[in-house]
Amino acid sequence: MLLMSSPLRALLDPVPPLTADMSLTAVTERFQAGGFERMLSLAIVDEDHRPIGLMSRHALMELLLNKYSRDLYGKRPIHNFMNPLPIIVSLAESTTKVISAVTSQIRTPIIEDFVFVEVDGRYAGLGYVADVLKLVEQRLGQRNQALAHANQEIKASQAHLVQSEKMAALGQMVAGVAHEINTPLGYVGNNVQMAEEMLGQIHTLVEAYDGLFEGLLSETTEPHDIEGRIQTITAIRQDFDAVSDLADLTELFNDARFGLKQISDIVLSLKNFSRVDRAATDQVDLIENIETALTVGYHHLKNKVTIEKRFEPIPRVPCSPSQINQVLLNVMTNAAQAIDHDQGKLLIRTYTRGEFACISIEDNGSGIPAAHVAHIFEPFYTTKKVGEGTGLGLSISYRIIKDHGGDIRLATKEGVGTRFEISLPITSPTAQSTPDTPTARMPSPPEELLTDEPVLARSA
Repeated sequence: MLLMSSPLRALLDPVPPLTADMSLTAVTERFQAGGFERMLSLAIVDEDHRPIGLMSRHALMELLLNKYSRDLYGKRPIHNFMNPLPIIVSLAESTTKVISAVTSQIRTPIIEDFVFVEVDGRYAGLGYVADVLKLVEQRLGQRNQALAHANQEIKASQAHLVQSEKMAALGQMVAGVAHEINTPLGYVGNNVQMAEEMLGQIHTLVEAYDGLFEGLLSETTEPHDIEGRIQTITAIRQDFDAVSDLADLTELFNDARFGLKQISDIVLSLKNFSRVDRAATDQVDLIENIETALTVGYHHLKNKVTIEKRFEPIPRVPCSPSQINQVLLNVMTNAAQAIDHDQGKLLIRTYTRGEFACISIEDNGSGIPAAHVAHIFEPFYTTKKVGEGTGLGLSISYRIIKDHGGDIRLATKEGVGTRFEISLPITSPTAQSTPDTPTARMPSPPEELLTDEPVLARSA
């Protein structure tokens, strides 16, 4: 029974087989006949047309090139010289299974073809290993295209996830930032109101002086009118000291200008924090990034911790500033949330280590239990209550730093505190580790920092 619909028939060459009793000389003549130039071998079948072996052109030449071989072996039947274990595949099999069978049994150098049989096991023809290898190459090309497309989708999803987490973090800061804006906005409003009242008094006084001046210049003005206008000015000046009140007005404007600058700084920090950066081409001052993150997160930090800064000069580094802002804000807010006492401290340091610029953020909070340390950078892993965290913050932070060619590590002691160290290369990372080509490997367990400095201890 023939399996006419098999897609493998495109690989099949229905070459007439040899019989087991054919002589070596007859097989040689068959190979030399026209139409067999492409064949590396010919199949040998039994009386039921089932394949029992292969005779390769290579094996035949080895036999006949020896002196007197044609005289010695020429009349002997071919089954004495055939390969009794050829690669045999059924047309009933799938293309994938045939490819697997041929590639797993192929020997190098390639000196034989393989045999196709019908579903009933009878000989159907020969298949060429080169055709199978071309098919493998074609499928690999298709799969590479599919993988490249999937990789692009993953990159897009990762970028969207990073931006979503950034916006989520920013959303958590909105209420606090609104409060921080309201405070200077409040006294700016009060100062403007007071300045408006003082300017009204100045306007009244200027009008009184202007009336007196016009009266003095007029020939028709009566002396008692002049005296009345002078009394009016005297009364106004009792309520308004021009020298002192003008100095106060200057101070009000200075305070209002300071308040507006505070608001401007907060808005600028928000803008810098939320900006979408696609390439890490900027030479960034990491200390400015720290200040931006502190400004954005100030409301969540001010009542929880006192902040100590120990900034050593560090060179600018090539990075995406908004992504680094996101990492810093995440680590800082996590540190504040880990503090459950009223002596909270946050020590932020900058320094260089070899070819890396480093930021250390250390708290004297509750520390991280040993059971959680190995999972701390895993996606969706969180010990916070439902609704308080997504479990993505540190995972995304880890990916951002690794994509910049840097590292993020921690040292922690339960009941004492935690220190995160972020290190970024001072020179541009290699093309394999840029933010546009994120690494695909899972985070390894974090290493403990090798440093002699202890994690912050609480005051007694």
